[in-house]
Amino acid sequence: MVNSFWKLVLSVVLLAGISCSKEKDMVQTMSLFSATLNGSALNSGLQGVALDAEVVLVFSKGVNPVNFQTAFSISPQPQDISFAYTNQSSRVTVSMTLDYATTYNLSVPVTAIGVNNEQLENELRYSFTTLEDGTIYRLPPCTAATNDCLQSLHYGQNPGGSLPFYASFPIFEDNAEWLDLTAAIIVVHGANRDADNYFSYLSTTLQQENLSDKVALIAPSFQNDAEAEGDEFYWTNTGWRSGNNSLDANDVSSFELVDAIIDRLADKSHFPVLEKVVITGHSSGALFAHLYGAANKAENRHPDLQFEYISANSQYFYYPGDERINESSNELFFPSGCTGYNFYPLGYNVVPDYVAGTLEMEFNDQFVHRSITYLLGNGNTPDPALNTTDCSATLLGSSRYKRGENMYQYMELKYPSEHNHSRVLVEGIGHDGKGMYQSPEFRTYIRQILN
Repeated sequence: MVNSFWKLVLSVVLLAGISCSKEKDMVQTMSLFSATLNGSALNSGLQGVALDAEVVLVFSKGVNPVNFQTAFSISPQPQDISFAYTNQSSRVTVSMTLDYATTYNLSVPVTAIGVNNEQLENELRYSFTTLEDGTIYRLPPCTAATNDCLQSLHYGQNPGGSLPFYASFPIFEDNAEWLDLTAAIIVVHGANRDADNYFSYLSTTLQQENLSDKVALIAPSFQNDAEAEGDEFYWTNTGWRSGNNSLDANDVSSFELVDAIIDRLADKSHFPVLEKVVITGHSSGALFAHLYGAANKAENRHPDLQFEYISANSQYFYYPGDERINESSNELFFPSGCTGYNFYPLGYNVVPDYVAGTLEMEFNDQFVHRSITYLLGNGNTPDPALNTTDCSATLLGSSRYKRGENMYQYMELKYPSEHNHSRVLVEGIGHDGKGMYQSPEFRTYIRQILN
């Protein structure tokens, strides 16, 4: 009995010792959340990396700067290298000056780099190669709507102004000859003027379709007075969507600025293989795309480019005539009792300066024959932004979806054999930009256009 008791005590002591030993042997770990190089995802094998390089590593926990810099290795050693730590040192930015045509190998081993001596869970190991010479031929796309992707178009003189925009490639880089970019998409935000969100929506879709390496994605930001800084152009909250002139001293049309972006894309010395330009927008941006499709001067200036205009879930449409669609009978009729129903942007009356530069007959001819697609979501979610009070708006249709259907029906009835408009239905999606641009229907359609 005594022996059994001491055996039990000994067993408990041994188990306790093993447990304590295991606890001592347990190592706290940390992991890498994300890694980017110059705003793009850092993956081994990247080519054409700019000489002024910035690697950003985001960890699950804060790092000890001394331990991290001891563990960090890059070979060959860059000319200059510096480290910056933010977000309680969980975000490490490594800035470097690199050499041309050089392959660099970057690594961080499994070792203790955490503030509390946490050990890195998995080894980090990447390789990338810098530009061959002073000319940029290709770069990994910038895919996140951060300052890394934010650029600016300077336009005008004495002194001129600037239009901020997000872009997946530095399209105004003078030392660039883009050998892989065969198309460009210009996506225009809605009434919230959230260019960053729309850049993100389309960026995700292009990545999912494996198109981001050959398509330049551009998202201009048409700001109001309260949002604009410095020399940035600004408009009323809605004037930009109709091509109106800016309210600043430059007095420039929003359409003219997109023309300038397209002029750059058409420059064969910088974009030698670019063949297609897609202009699209959702909601208020859809009205922009719809009107710009008829009004712009860029398409006539660049006949070697293929242009496509995609209007997603607009509530307003331009009609090249006085008739509208009777929604009950699907027939044309002439409205009465609604003064101003044909004022711009719903018709060619009281047009802004940019549009006035094109005669009505020519404007309507361009509208009919240019390639315009109506991307229509037929979901029935609430739509508080829909204008249901003005008679000029209610003449267009009873809902946002029906207004798009009526516009297309008008073209079918009025120009049955000559119009170049089309329609794509997005099942179950309502007034939702992300839902529209990431829908299977849009992905299929954009793949057909760009491939």
